[in-house]
Amino acid sequence: MHRYDVGTVARVRTDYLHLLQRKYEAEVNRLDMIMENANASAREKNEARKKKEKIQKQILECIQYDQVIAHVANQKISIDLDDGVKVNYAKFQEVEVPQGEGKKPLRANLLAKI
Repeated sequence: MHRYDVGTVARVRTDYLHLLQRKYEAEVNRLDMIMENANASAREKNEARKKKEKIQKQILECIQYDQVIAHVANQKISIDLDDGVKVNYAKFQEVEVPQGEGKKPLRANLLAKI
């Protein structure tokens, strides 16, 4: 918390979350190549398909988390160390991101529960 500033959330988003998303997408492309490879065995293709499905779920989770973290980054939330951990931590919990007309807002906790 002592190193936190208003740009920290945006930096986490661009330096870590986007990097992770690119790695997931590269892995999906690699698995697609395995599944399309005529020399690959049925077992290898099946394992690649299962792994691809798992990674695609992780990509969807990252996309939703990206919406939340982008919303928080745009708010440029500042913290006061004198308030304590619980008060500052609560500023990043129960984040509600509007999804547009007729859709329920996306609600998420930016940080894990303590």
